[in-house]
Amino acid sequence: MKMIDTALLDRWRLSLRLERNLALIFGLLALMLTGLIAAHWFLVMEPALRAEAESHSSALAHAQVQTIERLLDGDKPADRLKSELQTALDGILLLKDQATDTPFVYRITLRLDYDLVDAPRGSLDLALGSDDCEKCFVSRVPLYHPGDRLLVGVVTCYSSVQFLDHLVADLRAKLLWGLGIILFLILFAWFETTRLLRRVHDSETNLATIFEAAPSPMVLYVDGRLGLSKANDAAKTYLGLEENAEGLLSSEPWLALYAAGLPDTDGERRETRIAMKGDTVRWALVSAKAIEFAGESSKLITLVDVSELKATQDELRSASFTDVLTGLYNRRFLYLRLAKEIDLVKRYGHPLSIILFDLDHFKRINDTFGHRIGDEVLVKVAAALGDCVREMDVVGRYGGEEFLLILPHSGVAQALGVAERLRVMLRECVWPAEGLTVTISGGISQYGGESLDEFVESADHRLYEAKEFGRDRIVGPSS
Repeated sequence: MKMIDTALLDRWRLSLRLERNLALIFGLLALMLTGLIAAHWFLVMEPALRAEAESHSSALAHAQVQTIERLLDGDKPADRLKSELQTALDGILLLKDQATDTPFVYRITLRLDYDLVDAPRGSLDLALGSDDCEKCFVSRVPLYHPGDRLLVGVVTCYSSVQFLDHLVADLRAKLLWGLGIILFLILFAWFETTRLLRRVHDSETNLATIFEAAPSPMVLYVDGRLGLSKANDAAKTYLGLEENAEGLLSSEPWLALYAAGLPDTDGERRETRIAMKGDTVRWALVSAKAIEFAGESSKLITLVDVSELKATQDELRSASFTDVLTGLYNRRFLYLRLAKEIDLVKRYGHPLSIILFDLDHFKRINDTFGHRIGDEVLVKVAAALGDCVREMDVVGRYGGEEFLLILPHSGVAQALGVAERLRVMLRECVWPAEGLTVTISGGISQYGGESLDEFVESADHRLYEAKEFGRDRIVGPSS
């Protein structure tokens, strides 16, 4: 248990390190993302917006200067020309944004080259609008005479930056919102990842606890590795597992189980015989579940000891095929075995004979000496049968005082020899009651392709012939 606690503590420390590393990774990710967005804003987006706004202001200034150029065409007195120029410039200053009522141009100046303009020097120069426009966009537009297209002056427009400020503020607010959402998602992802890691850690801890506390033997087998990576206490006790030089668990019962074959597919169960220490044999129901452990393909092997169940099944099977009194096979087993032997004869063609006999005047024995003596006679006859037949022969109680012998690879002559030997042995046997003698009458039949029932009936028919001929005799096909 101390080893388990140490493993769990190591896993807990590893989980804490993972959480700290994740927090650092997500924090660095957030800082990198914030830095990239800020750099993109200051280095790319804001200069691009300013350049775009300056371009629009310059285009507006060029469009308005064409009106001023047309005023220079013609021979007008300086006073009148100045009045018209001032009116045109006032018109430019009056252009406003309808949504915000903000002027497009805050200040405008006109400077002429009096070497080319027929007017007193400085008489037509104008400066209209607000002087407080330090942040305004400055657009200097050349002024050409409409007739000869000579450069006669410069119009300077100071355009408002309020539209740019509003646009920048609006985009900056949206970026901050977007950045806030991204940071929130990063924090949420870190929190959920941390929570998931903790849940995985708790699940692994609970699974390890359940694995160790499970009453059934459970082992973790890695494909291609003979030793075991892990085993719970029940498995260590059941299989006698001990750690080898490689740090893996192994034992002779485990090697025997491995040699017998592990289940290949999930859900498959196998009843496996396991040789334990001290010549003890156990039966286990073995199942396997494919899992991934530490990056390796593994199998979780579960063992359920069914030795007692197996012993009970064997007892029930034996009881279903065995006569309780004599210990010989019963009629049900005899028919099953005879059907199997007939199939072998049909396949390989070897001879097969049977002997069916019963005890002469057995009812008289029961009536004269009692049923207890009658039972003792049946038991002694069963024992005598074991001394007269081969190991491959099958002997059973056919019913009442009738017995059936199945003799594979035996013809009529061999069967007749067995039957006569048994008949003589029983007649000369010493019985438990004074004056008691036992004789048998029997019929022999060799299989010739007929059905099972016909095969047995032919021996039964010869049994009755033996009784009709005076009992204490064996009748075969040639008799």
